[in-house]
Order: sequence, then C-alpha cells, then structure tokens
Amino acid sequence: MGDSTYQLEVKMSDDYYKAFVSFEPETEGVPIKSDDLIKAIKDRNVVFGIKYNVVEDICKQGRTVHSVIIAEGVPHENGLDAVIEFTVDKEKKAKPQILDDGRVDFKNLGYVDVVSAEDVLAVKTPATKGKSGTTVSGRVIRGKDGKDVAFKVGKNVRISQDGLSVISETDGSVIFDGDKISVIKLLELRSDVGVETGNIFFHGQVVVNGNVTTGYSIECDGDVTINGVVEGAAIKSGGNIVISRGVQGMDAASIECNGNLTVNFINSAKINVRGDIETGAIMNSDVNCDGNIHVKGKKGLIVGGEITCKGDIEANTVGSELGVITSVKLGVDMEIIEELKTLSADVKDTMALHDKLDKSLKLLKVKIDQNPEDERSLFMFRKYSASFLELDTQLTEKRQRLKMLNELVNNIRGSSLAARTIYPGTRLKIGSTSYYVKNEMKHTILLKDRGEIVARTN
Repeated sequence: MGDSTYQLEVKMSDDYYKAFVSFEPETEGVPIKSDDLIKAIKDRNVVFGIKYNVVEDICKQGRTVHSVIIAEGVPHENGLDAVIEFTVDKEKKAKPQILDDGRVDFKNLGYVDVVSAEDVLAVKTPATKGKSGTTVSGRVIRGKDGKDVAFKVGKNVRISQDGLSVISETDGSVIFDGDKISVIKLLELRSDVGVETGNIFFHGQVVVNGNVTTGYSIECDGDVTINGVVEGAAIKSGGNIVISRGVQGMDAASIECNGNLTVNFINSAKINVRGDIETGAIMNSDVNCDGNIHVKGKKGLIVGGEITCKGDIEANTVGSELGVITSVKLGVDMEIIEELKTLSADVKDTMALHDKLDKSLKLLKVKIDQNPEDERSLFMFRKYSASFLELDTQLTEKRQRLKMLNELVNNIRGSSLAARTIYPGTRLKIGSTSYYVKNEMKHTILLKDRGEIVARTN
C-alpha cells in the first residue's frame, strides 16, 4: 500500500463504524500535504466521518502512527420495546408466614389489593423509533423500531385515551389472569356474618373482618377472606378462600372453593377444594382436595375423619397415640369419587328394575301362552319388552363406565403421604390398594410402587 513519500494502511472495524489508519513516512518529521492523505483515505472507501483534525496532525508531524482512529460513523440505534408496569402487585398471595420460633402465623393472611374507580392500574412506556446510522464507508443502516406490547384488559377496566394507562372503572379488588387485569367488585363486612347481615350472595370478592356464625352462608364468584372463625357455616367461593383463625365446624360447616384454601385449622367440617390446602391441623373432618395438602406449624396434625387428595399430603403427625381411625385416600379427584358413588348406586337401581321387568315379562309370556287372544297381556308384553331392551342397553353402558372408572382408580400411582410420625389406626388407600398402619412410623413416606404401598424413610 505504498506511496512515493509514505506507507499507508487503513482498516475498518467489524461494524464499519470506525476506521483506523497506520501511517509511516519515508522520512520521519517531514510534513506532507493533507489533501494527499485525505484522497488516499477516501480511495480506500473511508468517505464519512473523517477526523480532519487528526489528518492535519499526522501530516504536520510527518511521524509514524499505528491504528489511530481516522474516521467515525454514526452508529444506528434500535428502538426500545414498549414496557408495561403494574401499579398493583400481581404476585402477592395469601401465605402463612413461618415465625422465628418455628411456629406458623395463620392470622395475618388476608391480602386484598383494593382500588378505587379511576385508579391507574398499569402504565405503558411506549416503544421508541429506531435511528438510522451511517458507516465510515457511507452506507446508511436503518435502526429497528421497538416492538409495541398490548394491554390485556378484562372486566371493569378501560384503556386511557392516549393508550398508555389501564384505569379501574369501579371500586373493587384487582385480579389477574396471567397479564390480563380485571377489577371485581369487593364487599367488605366490618363485623360478623350472622343475624345482622343474613346470608351473603355476591358477584365479586368478599372480605369479612369478623366471624361467620353457625347457620349462615357466604357464596361469591371471587375470593373470600375471613379474618375470624368459621363456625357451622357454609362458604362457597369461585376463587380462593383464606380463613385466618380457622374452622370450628361442629359437624355443620361446609367449605367449597375452586381455588386454594388457606386456613389456621379445620375441625369437624366438610371441605371440597379444587386447588391446594394449607393449614395447621385437620381434625375429624371430611376433606376432598384436587391439589396437594400441606399441614404445617406447631401441630401439623391430621387426625380422625376421611381425607381424599388427588396429589400429595405432607404433615407432621397423622393419627394419634389413642389409635383414632384416620382414613387417607390418595390419587383420586373429587369428580371421579362423586361419579363412582352416583354410578354405583345408579347401576344397583337399574339392575333391580331390570330384574323386575324380566320377572314381569316371564309372567306375561306364561299368560299369553295360555291365552293367545289376551290383548291386554299382549300390549303389556310389547310395552315391557321395549322398556327391557332400552334398560338392557343403559345397563351395559353404565357397567362399562363403572369398569373404566374402577380401572382408573386401580391404576393410580404417584401420590404420597409424608409425615414425621404416623400412628397406628391410620388407613391409607392409593387407588384401590390399601395399607393399614399397625406400628408407629417415624419420618416416613408412604407411596405406591409396583402395585403395592411401600414405606420409605424420609
């Protein structure tokens, strides 16, 4: 790359936004013409962003330089993507807190994010445009525009006119379905549910800052938070239920929810939960749970009653030293249990009717054989025959369904019962396989392996 008076090498960076020059004159310290050097640089395709002051310095001094920046382009800039920030905490959940001394605090559970009409729930920082750049070789490179992101809105919220905020249209509490934000109406009761309030039916979320007394009920679409005790009452929720002081059910309480149940303790109650159960104790209760059951805290006790759980159960203690019968069924969900009960009874009734019709048809056939002209008997025989055939088809279908459900229950595996202590009197069933605890077991997991329930050390 020679010239009559100097050696010149020009290199470009990988992104073509910088050019570097190495210059070596034949005679050190002799100035050269800057126009000549500029022409030589441009001949090597460096045409934009040339640092003319650097060229002047090199030419004036006539000294050797290595890899000096001789030109800088303008880098392109990609736009920033739009960002949505929520002004409410979408991750906050009601969870029992483990205290320093190891106890579990079930009292301060209730978390309700309450908003007012016109509150801003989410804000969007819009996407920015990309800026074009120019390389030292004069090529224009266009920056990419940032991507927009759309708000996902549900009930009782609107997007502001400028498209940059989500605003609540009502007083209520915020719920999320993924990133989709909605506000549901909130009913907050400052005292007990009882004589003064009557039963509560509400299309939204309910917060009770007292107890729910015997004989009364709450039914709502959203979550229920009760900062007191539930006595012999009925609670039904389309979401989660949080009961900070527990259920003292007196064999009359009924708790049902589509989400999770978080409660201090459960005593003498009927419980149906689609999600998980977190509690400090379950005593003498009939519990159905489609998720997992965690019994934590000082007691962490399951004793008496019947627990049916599709997932796993974890507790400190199962049963008691007194040998109280505690029945635990694992791996089966509520719908299958209910259908099995209903279908078994249905098949029994259908079989009884089937046998009754069969006997009637045999008697009518005898009558017709004796008197072929007996029109009433002929009419009844045809009528009963049609009913018998229909019943026969129904019975076959129901028996097939019952067989399939039983097979489903028989083949269940994967669920387990884990506890520090399991006392004699505990009866465990996983699917259709049974296990009776005869001796006290410590730090044990009971699970199904190759068709048998086995005990493993935890």
